[in-house]
Amino acid sequence: MMSKSDSTFSPPSLSHHFEAPDDFVGWFGWLCGYSADAGFLDDAVERFVRKTHAQRAYEGRIALALMLHPGHSQITPKEVPGVLHLPINGVQPFKLLHAKVAVLGFRHVTDERQWRLRLLVSTGNWTRETLQDSLDLAWCADLSHEDLKESGNVISQVCADVTAAWSMLDWLRGHFDTRALIVTPRNQSESVSHVASQQVETWIRKVKKVGKRFVPRFVDNRDASFLAKLPDLVRQHGASARNYIAMGSGFYEKVADRDSIPSVLKTIVDSLKDANLLTNQPVIDVFVNPKACQAVANSAPAIDEAGWRVREARSPAYFKAALRSLHAKFIFIASYRENSNLCNGAWLYLGSGNLTGPGFSNRMTLQGGNLEAGVMFAPESLKWFPAKNEPARDVVTNVLPIQWDQDFDEIPDALVAGGDMPESDSRYSAAPVAYLYWVDEGHGGWLQVGDESPGSFDVLDGNGEACFRDHVKGFSWFGKRPREVRVRWRDEDQNRQAWVAVVDEFGRIAATTLPRLDIEEAWGQLAIFPMPPDDEELLPDGDDESPMGANEQGDAGTTNTNYPVRQMMQLVENIAAKQLVVNRADWVAWCTRLEQCLIQAAESPVLDEFLKLELNPLSPLWHAPFRPAFALSSETNEGRRFEESLKMVEAAWNVAALNNIGDPA
Repeated sequence: MMSKSDSTFSPPSLSHHFEAPDDFVGWFGWLCGYSADAGFLDDAVERFVRKTHAQRAYEGRIALALMLHPGHSQITPKEVPGVLHLPINGVQPFKLLHAKVAVLGFRHVTDERQWRLRLLVSTGNWTRETLQDSLDLAWCADLSHEDLKESGNVISQVCADVTAAWSMLDWLRGHFDTRALIVTPRNQSESVSHVASQQVETWIRKVKKVGKRFVPRFVDNRDASFLAKLPDLVRQHGASARNYIAMGSGFYEKVADRDSIPSVLKTIVDSLKDANLLTNQPVIDVFVNPKACQAVANSAPAIDEAGWRVREARSPAYFKAALRSLHAKFIFIASYRENSNLCNGAWLYLGSGNLTGPGFSNRMTLQGGNLEAGVMFAPESLKWFPAKNEPARDVVTNVLPIQWDQDFDEIPDALVAGGDMPESDSRYSAAPVAYLYWVDEGHGGWLQVGDESPGSFDVLDGNGEACFRDHVKGFSWFGKRPREVRVRWRDEDQNRQAWVAVVDEFGRIAATTLPRLDIEEAWGQLAIFPMPPDDEELLPDGDDESPMGANEQGDAGTTNTNYPVRQMMQLVENIAAKQLVVNRADWVAWCTRLEQCLIQAAESPVLDEFLKLELNPLSPLWHAPFRPAFALSSETNEGRRFEESLKMVEAAWNVAALNNIGDPA
């Protein structure tokens, strides 16, 4: 019977776990998985950074670095602004990249000293199918800078979990091409994306110190299989023998003979019995998708003879009438007593590893073991059944896709083996070049490589033809700056292609066209920093550059010489006041916004009028009173970055050679 509280219980979806906490904003995150799609990622990154698709396309910065199995087709930052899908670099060390893990960093919107880290482990892929069609599970844990001041075991345990997860992700990214993450704008020393990712790693190093004496609940199979780790990890949470075990998986072994239980399932049970962690005659349930349960369907007679039960996975009530198929992978053990509703000695595995050889019994290898990840922990206060005044979140049937009302004992023919896990023959691998710089020349431009020395490759135009290449200027491109271009190269005697992001003069990656601005519009976009402009102020992708906006004065601005002077000096005063209170952690982003907005205003009538005075309007910004303490001069990184931006704007405005304001005539 469902309790009253069950009717309103609904746990967060997988994409909801990307949402920034109140007063925080997503700063940078790393995630890996077997597959993903643009729909899920666009929703997730919008929740993470609290910015729309158009705003992220305008900013052109990376907030999430994504590593998928190389067989997955490329997802570009044009499709999902803010996300960079990294290609595999060289030979993969696993059969499949199957682990589904994210480490997300959040920063306080006003206090740069406050931060949060979130570890997210999922059984489902980063796809809309996970949200709409699958029965999947997710586990997450949060840490804050304040938590590290405490000395309790709970915080130390989470620190150990985050450290272990980051160890795997850090190792994994060594096998992927990360060059586009650290790309810096021409004539500048740092990129906003790289600064953010480095700051998150600084937080992780602080966490590592706190959790180093605790055994992590997060596990991966780089050193040993989950099966080999299973008894010791269960024993961490009590050595008593439990009398119930439930096992569920989206895939099982390939079809076997009818006379034996699938080997992985049997070995899991035997290993727990041998370690005295299961009683000799426990209740054993195997949860499946009836229409695709591989060897379980064929082995149903042997499973039934052993006294086990095969059951269909249950969709909890909060999914209402929606039909969902089991994709979660889990093992749940506990002790049941008739006089207690408590799941005594409860212990749970959930993760990416299916209950198969490559997913659970094998260590990660290129030949026979996937890279898998999960958590093995003891959930507290779980109850077997709903009861009055018991929170719905503590009822095991609300948090796991299990039920005990029906099995397939009487209808074994209802079980169908289905197909094996599909594998893709395609391969998204690193191109000789990870990005290209744009150099504008009016009605066209050039695409140039960075300081790297890439191998031979072609840049393809919109018709799929190779662009002309000048070995000094780069690849010729007709028309306005593209956000991304397709490159072609030879690898292992095969022609390969991939999309490569184009980086503009501000260091924006695959960003949309910037509209021209008047002086007042430029200040409007600076005033709202660190937020981007509203969607209606941005050019839709594909539009030509617009004329200046509604605030343009046109010829009317020339009738009163003093008015443009006042406007320009007010702009400089506003910039000085604004940047004196910009957080140090936001400084690189501020310099980029400042340079970008002022260059967008290079054709403003206000500037044209001011230049008749033959004065450099930006000259006051070079002086210490107009700069924050951490950027007073070029002796600091922040000071150098600010001066780089001023030089770029002065060149665009053609004012560097003019007299400074206040100098003798």
